[in-house]
Amino acid sequence: MTMEEASAITEASGLTGDEARIDHAAEAIRDMTNDMMEEMPANRRLADTLRKMTVEAPLTSLAIAFLLGILVARR
Repeated sequence: MTMEEASAITEASGLTGDEARIDHAAEAIRDMTNDMMEEMPANRRLADTLRKMTVEAPLTSLAIAFLLGILVARR
């Protein structure tokens, strides 16, 4: 598929020019996420925060944290 064909399909689907709708949907999703976070118990919020940090962390930092965890667990 060429770029022209992909562009034509995207334009025909009506997805172009809808930046305001996309921004509105993204804001609604953020609001729902924030509401859900407020309703979660503290341990669930902590687990979710740690998951996000782990996903965003560089691989080197994760490897160092893993090795430190092994050292602490052996003592």
